[in-house]
Parts: sequence; structure tokens; C-alpha cells
Amino acid sequence: MEIGILGSGVVGRALASGLARHGHRVRIGTRRAEIEGVPSGAPAEVVRVAELVVLAVNGGVAVELAGSVAAELEGKVLVDATNPLAPADGGMGLFVGTTDSLGEQVQRAVPGARVVKAYNTVGAAFMVDPDLPGGPPTMFTAGDDADAKATVAQLLRETGWDVADLGGIAASRWLEALAMAWVTYGAQTGTWTHAFRLLRG
Repeated sequence: MEIGILGSGVVGRALASGLARHGHRVRIGTRRAEIEGVPSGAPAEVVRVAELVVLAVNGGVAVELAGSVAAELEGKVLVDATNPLAPADGGMGLFVGTTDSLGEQVQRAVPGARVVKAYNTVGAAFMVDPDLPGGPPTMFTAGDDADAKATVAQLLRETGWDVADLGGIAASRWLEALAMAWVTYGAQTGTWTHAFRLLRG
């Protein structure tokens, strides 16, 4: 696929290099200077030619950035890999939750896009080809469009993931809370090489 990634930070670069290894044509959409080793361009330009787009930026700017390219996202699958993280009580917390989510806010900002929440419950190093004992780990997803979720699930399975669909985009509320469990465990143990796995009976 032609995949556009909005964001040139650790997550964006990890996804770009990992998905490119699997034969996808990947470009990073960024307002920064050119990214070494990865084709890049202005966000609107990258989104315009992409078949699937990943939103991989700081949660505080996710809605604004998505909204700025809403016209180019019309009808496209937008994978929301963001979390509403914010400093809280000396650690990290969420700036939205329980009755709303960043995933839902992104979907409202781009009503013509088909938003799927994914990639937000694991560290960048394991987003593609997660090689962990007892794996493959489970990537939880949420979104209102069944076909979009099927496309994302296929991409995830091709790149080493088990997939569990939690339902509509409102389930992002619980995926973003699950991300806090991932962060809290990492902070408690000082390790960041963990992922979740759903065991089914």
C-alpha cells in the first residue's frame, strides 16, 4: 500500500521503517526539514497520495493536525496511534477519558475519514514485527467502519500481531486507558519491552 505517516517523531519513524520492510511505500508527512532515510513531504501532500494514513504525533496536537488535512482524508482509513498523555501528579495522566477519548475527537475532526484506533498500547520499538516470548502480542483496535478495521487488521497480522476488535470508536476510551497501564508498568519496572496479549478460552 501507499502509506502516509503524519509525524516524524520516534513513533512515526519506527512505523515508517518497519512498514517499508514489509514492502509498503511509506512517506512521512511533516512540517520539519526532510527526514534522513525516509521519503517525506508536507502533511497534505503526503495524505493526498496515500491509501492509508497513520496519525503518529503528540496527543496534544493530534486533533488540530488531523483537522488541517480533513479534505485530503475524505474516505480514507486513518489509523490513530495517539494517546492523550499529559503530566499529572509527578507522573503521567490522560487529558481526556471515560466520557470521551482522543480517538473520538479525531473522528469528529475528520468526519469523512474512517478512523481506526491502533498502535497506542505498545512502545515504538515493537509496533512492527514484535518479537516477544509467548507472542504474538495482541493489538486492540476500535473504529466505526468495519471495512477500515479489516484493512488495519490485515496490516497488523502481516506485521506480527494478533488482533482484537473492541468495537466502535468510543472504545478508544478504554484503549487510551490501557495505554496508561502500559506506561505505568514501564515506570514501575524501568523496562519498556512489554506488550499485552489476550488469552481466549
